[in-house]
Amino acid sequence: MNYIKTSTTIALSLLLIASSASITLAQSEKGKAMSEQHRSKVAETVQALTDLADKNKNIGEDVRVVAQEQESSNERATKAMKTVEARGGFKTFLIGTDYKNIGALRSELVTTQNSIDRLTKAKERATDDSVKTGLDAQIKALGETNTNALNFIKTNETKFSLFGWFVRLFQ
Repeated sequence: MNYIKTSTTIALSLLLIASSASITLAQSEKGKAMSEQHRSKVAETVQALTDLADKNKNIGEDVRVVAQEQESSNERATKAMKTVEARGGFKTFLIGTDYKNIGALRSELVTTQNSIDRLTKAKERATDDSVKTGLDAQIKALGETNTNALNFIKTNETKFSLFGWFVRLFQ
């Protein structure tokens, strides 16, 4: 009788682990689309900022520097997102998400927020209304990418894991 209960418990545990891993894999596919979407959205914004930098000499250099910073920040953020997404479902289930790369992504969010602040100050110094409008659009686009990245972080931080609490003690 005990043998049957033990076998049933083991079978149910394996079924639970297998179903949890398949759910995590499905979420990972969704996440891969998020990193690619983030990369392309920021790349479009960088291109638009570069174009705006040439239109106004008063703020052109500042905008160009922000565009370069965002380009390199985008590469680091996309790499961190892809690494988090690539983590296997079973590993995530056991020990949790990749907190190191989540931290790196948070750092890039701060960089993007600093860029938004610099663009807002540059917009105040701009003389051309079309440049101001263009900067408003790019500031809004960077804000949206920051919000999406923050949602990505929250989604991955809240994934269930058996021993994630233990791993976080040592990080």
